[in-house]
Amino acid sequence: MPNALRLYAITDVEHHAQSKPLDGTELLHFRDLAAVVSPADYSTASPSGEVIEEYRRIVDDVFGKAPVLPAPVGTVFRSRETLTRWLELHYVALSEALAFIEDRAVARVHVAREEGRAVDRETGSDVAAAAAESLRSLRRHAVVAVPLKSEQLTGIVHSSAFLIDKELWDEFVAAVDDQRKRNPRLTLELTGPWPPFDFVRMQFGS
Repeated sequence: MPNALRLYAITDVEHHAQSKPLDGTELLHFRDLAAVVSPADYSTASPSGEVIEEYRRIVDDVFGKAPVLPAPVGTVFRSRETLTRWLELHYVALSEALAFIEDRAVARVHVAREEGRAVDRETGSDVAAAAAESLRSLRRHAVVAVPLKSEQLTGIVHSSAFLIDKELWDEFVAAVDDQRKRNPRLTLELTGPWPPFDFVRMQFGS
């Protein structure tokens, strides 16, 4: 039987008092934190597609009812003791991160030229600048934003992730619609709400 643990996410104990984790997972408590885990073989191999899909399903389930800090997909600890020590070491940082992302969700916006229009180099530069300006404008409606993809030649950002207060989600959607109207040469694709994958960086060490 596996004695290692696969870590899916960190959440808090309070929001799970009246609910159970998905089948095959459990909550490992440390003070008011809870690690969402399942038994696993200890391995450094890259996760398969099936593991990635299971990971997303579990993180999405937690996100639907509680603040969640997604762990990098494929994260495995050798034992409960190792994971508990890690939770103790990073308790303050994890608690502060949970408080920061509570009641917030991620929107991802991808900007591209309108399909079907031929553009020359000069016009293309203008379109890229308009895309960057649209994303800058959207940042005013977010708590924080991070770039996801940039144009190779110019370095201009074409995709960004935005952390949004859930109660202001509709306002952000309206802001994206406004940018579409202002920039008919662009297509803006909005996806979400997502768990805060783009805003969580966990530290692991030997």
